Amino acid sequence: MHGQTDATPLELDRRIERHIARGEQHRYQLAMIAGELVRVIVEQRGIDVAVQVRDPDDDTIADIQREVRPHGEEQVDLVAETDGVYTLAIKPADGARAAGAYAIHADSRRAATGADRSMQDAEKARTAAARLEKAGRFEQARVLLERALTVTETVRGPDDVQVGAVAAQLAGVYRRLADGLTSESLYRRAIAIMDRTLGAGHPADALARSQLAILYQRQGERRKAEVLLLQSLDVIENTLGQEHPWFVSCLAALGNLRDDEGDLDQEEEIVRRALAITEQIGETNSVQYADLLNNLGEVARQRQDYARAEQLLQRSLALGERLLGPDNYSIATALQNLGIVARERKDYATAVSYNERALAIRERMVGTDHPDVAHILTNLANIYRATGDYARSLETHRRALRIWENAAGPYQQATLLSVGNIAKTYAAAGDIASAFAFQRRADEIIERQLALNLADGSERQKLAFVRGISERTDRTISLHLDRAPGDADVGALAALVVLQRKGRVLDAMTDTFAAVRQRVADPKDQTLLDQLKTITAQLARVALSAPHQRRPDERSIKELEARKERLEAELSDHSAEFRLQMQPVTLAAVQAVMPDEAALVEFAVFRPFDPGAERNTDAYGAAHYAAYVVRRRAAPAGVDLGAAATIDQLIDALRDALRNPNDARVNARARAVHERVMRPLRASLGDATRLLVSPDGNLNLVPFEALVDDRGRYLIERYAITYLTSGRDLLRMQVPRVSRSRSILVADPFFGEPDRAAQPALYFAPLSGSAEEARAIEHLFPEAALLTGSRATKAALQHAAAPRILHIASHGFFLEDEGRDRAENSAGWNPLLRSGLAFAHANLTHDGQGGGILTALEASGLDLWGTRLVTLSACDTGIGEVRNGEGVYGLRRAFVLAGAETLVMSLWPVSDYIARHAMIAYYTGLRSGLGRGDALRQAKLATLKRSNRSHPYFWAGFIQSGEWANLDGKR
Repeated sequence: MHGQTDATPLELDRRIERHIARGEQHRYQLAMIAGELVRVIVEQRGIDVAVQVRDPDDDTIADIQREVRPHGEEQVDLVAETDGVYTLAIKPADGARAAGAYAIHADSRRAATGADRSMQDAEKARTAAARLEKAGRFEQARVLLERALTVTETVRGPDDVQVGAVAAQLAGVYRRLADGLTSESLYRRAIAIMDRTLGAGHPADALARSQLAILYQRQGERRKAEVLLLQSLDVIENTLGQEHPWFVSCLAALGNLRDDEGDLDQEEEIVRRALAITEQIGETNSVQYADLLNNLGEVARQRQDYARAEQLLQRSLALGERLLGPDNYSIATALQNLGIVARERKDYATAVSYNERALAIRERMVGTDHPDVAHILTNLANIYRATGDYARSLETHRRALRIWENAAGPYQQATLLSVGNIAKTYAAAGDIASAFAFQRRADEIIERQLALNLADGSERQKLAFVRGISERTDRTISLHLDRAPGDADVGALAALVVLQRKGRVLDAMTDTFAAVRQRVADPKDQTLLDQLKTITAQLARVALSAPHQRRPDERSIKELEARKERLEAELSDHSAEFRLQMQPVTLAAVQAVMPDEAALVEFAVFRPFDPGAERNTDAYGAAHYAAYVVRRRAAPAGVDLGAAATIDQLIDALRDALRNPNDARVNARARAVHERVMRPLRASLGDATRLLVSPDGNLNLVPFEALVDDRGRYLIERYAITYLTSGRDLLRMQVPRVSRSRSILVADPFFGEPDRAAQPALYFAPLSGSAEEARAIEHLFPEAALLTGSRATKAALQHAAAPRILHIASHGFFLEDEGRDRAENSAGWNPLLRSGLAFAHANLTHDGQGGGILTALEASGLDLWGTRLVTLSACDTGIGEVRNGEGVYGLRRAFVLAGAETLVMSLWPVSDYIARHAMIAYYTGLRSGLGRGDALRQAKLATLKRSNRSHPYFWAGFIQSGEWANLDGKR
C-alpha cells in the first residue's frame, strides 16, 4: 500500500509521537499471550485517524474510529485469543486533508475478563456487519449487530455511548431491510443516548439525526426530514467543517429531499456543491462520489437531457464496479437509472437488460419480496407496457403490488402508485372494466390518504399534498370522459372524486374537532373529542409512514381504526352535529339532501390523461374544463367542455364587458361563455329550476346569472342560482348552528385623512352613501347594532361573537402579486394578506396591529359560527387568487373559514348608489321571509326590468354563496 511503513513494536508506557499525511499508513505490533488484554491509546493532535486491529493470522478484529474530531483520543482494548503478534494500523480517516500529529502508547496490560472478551466479540461483529452492509447482505449484518447490541448492553449498560453507536448502526441496516418502525425506534434510542453522553452538538449525534432524516424522507415525511437535516448540517459544519464526508452526506440527503419536492434547480445546486467538496478533499475515488454522480445523472434525466444523464450514470456505474465489484448491491441503483434512460430513448432491449441485471443483484441480496425489488419490477412492467406486451406488464405490475401491499400497507403512496399503474395499463389495453376496478381502488386509497394527511399540518403543507394527488383526479375524469363516456359506473366514480376533492383544504382548515368542541357542553364529550383528534394523528402516522417498512404494523393500524370508530360512534350518539360533520362523502349522501328542483353543477379543471403514453410527462394534455351534473334522482352526467385556455379567454372578455356599463358587447360575450360552459349541460339539467354551481378555475369569477342562453335570456330569468365551494357544502348545511349575538351593521367608517408626509399605500375615500344603506337596513332589522364613523372599527368586529347578520358596507381590496411567480406551486405572497376590508382610521398611521385594515387572513379568525349571513357590500370582495380545486383565496375564502353560513359578495366595483339600492331591496326581501338566495335574485330581477339598468353591470355584481334558505333556515 502506498505510504505503508514497516511495523514498529509497541511497548508498555513507551509513547511514540509521529506525523501522518493522507495516503500514509503506520503499522504497530504487539506481542501478546492468549488471555491477556492490552489497552492502547491513540491521541489525535490535529488530525482524525482510524485504527484497524488485526490478529496473528492477519484477519481484521476491528475498525475503530469513535472520535471523529481532529483532537481527542481513540482507545483500543485488544484481547489476545491466541499467542502471537497483533497489528494495529493507523491511517488518516476519510475526509482528513492536512497532515497532522498523533501519539500512540500501550497504556496497560492485564488479564482479560469475560466482559473484555465479549466487547471484543461485539467489535468484531460490528466490523464484519459494516462490510456485509456495504456488500448488500443486510440480513447477515442484522444478525451480527443484534448480537453486538445485546452484548454491549449487557457489559456496559443500556445508556452507554457505545450502545448508542451500535443502535445507530443497526438502525441503518433495518432501514435498508425496509423495516421503518424498528429503524426509527433504534435511531431515536441512539440519539437519546448520544444527547445524554456526548451532547446534541457532537458530530456523531448529528450524523445519527441525519440518518434518521433519510428514513423520514423515504417515508414521505419531508418536513421532519428537513428539520433534522438542517440541524445536522449546522452541527457538522461547526465541528468538522464543510470539507468532510459527513457534511457531504447531509448535502446528498438534502438533495434527495429537493428531488422529492420536484425542485430540480435546488437539487442540482446542492449536488454540485457536494461534488465540488468531494473533489476538493480528494475523495473522487469513493463510493460517495459515485452516488453523487448518480444523483446528478438523475437530475439530468428528469430534465430530459438523456445524453448527459447517461454519461454521468455510466461514470457512477464504472466507479462503483471498480470499488465494490460488479455484483454489489449499490450497483443496482445506477443500473436501474440507466434502464430508465434507455426506456426514455425507446431502446427497450437495453432498458430490459439493465433492469434484469439490477433485479438479479437485488433478489440475490434481499430476496424477492423487498421494496427495492418492487421498484425494478415496476420499471420492467412499464417497459413491457410501452412495447405493447400488456399481459406481461400486468403480471409484473401485480407482482410489484403484492410486495407493496406487504411492505407498505394499504394506504401508502407506493401501494397507490402500483394500483394506479395497473389501472393505467388496463386502460391502455382497452379493458375498461378492469381499469375501472383498479382506478376505484386507487381513489379509495387517495380518499383515505386525504383524511389522514389533512388531519394535521399547516395550510401550505395541506395544499402541497393536495397538489401532489391532483393528477390522480385527472386520471379518473379522463377514464370516464375519454375512455368510457357512456359507462354510468365510471361516471359516478368521476363525479364522486370531484365531490370529495374540490375545496378539501378549505374543509381541513375549518378544524372540525375544534369547531365541535367549542359547542359541546359535556366535559366528557370534550375529552372524547381530544382523544379522537390524537388517535387520528397517530393513525395517520402509522398508516402513512411505512414505505420502507418490511411489514406494516397491521395490528396497530387495526387497533387505532377500531378505537377511532368506537369514539366516533360514541360521539355521534351524543352529538347530531358531530354525526353530520363526520359522515362520509358519497354520491348518495349528497343526492339525499338535494331538493328535487335543484341541479348541482360541479365544474373541474383537469388535464386529459392518455394511458397509452409511454411517459407521464407526455400523458397529460393541456387543461380542460369538465362539468358533472348531479340530480337527486338521476345518475351523474359528465361533459368535457374543452380547452381551459379557450374558455378562460372568453371569461376574461366577458368580465371586461361586465365591469363597463357602456359596453354593448356584454350580451354577445355572455352568450359565448354560455355556449361553451352551460349549453352542453342543458339535457342533464332537465327541469331543474335551481342551480347549485360549484365553479373551478376562472369560472369562480363569473356571475352565471348574467350568462345569456340561445333564446337571448339571462340565466337568472330561468334559474335561481347559488354558489358552493363543493357539493359537499350541502352536507355541511345540515349541521345546525345557533347565532349568539344580535346582528351588526358596519357602514361609513371614518377613514381619516392621512398626513401628506406619510401617505399610506392604500387610500380609502369616504363612503357617505353607505350610512344611508345601513340605516335603511337597521329600519328593517331594528335589533341590529349600527356601527358608523369612528365606531366602525376593526376591533369591534374582532370582538363580535357569531352575530345573526354581519353587514359590512365599506371598501374592499385585492392586491395583485406583481412581479412574482404566479404558478400554483409558488409560495408567493399569501393572498389572504393581499385582500381585506377598510375600517375606521384605515387612512391614518397604522398602529402596528393592522390599524383600520382587516386582512382576509385576520377575517378567517373571526367568530362567525352561527352567523346566518355575511354581506360584503364593498368592491371586489368576491375576487382573489384562483387556485384550481380550492376556489378563490381572498375574502370569500376567509369568511367561509370563519364559519359564515351564507356570503353575499361582489365581483366588480359598483357605485354607492347602486350598492345601496341593491342592498335595501335584498334586505327587504329577507325581512319578508324570502331565502338568502331568492331575495337577492328578486332584487336583481327588479333592477334588470328597469330599462336604464338592464346591463349586468348594474345587477349581476353581487353573488350569493352557501346556504340559500331564509334567515330562519327554511327553504
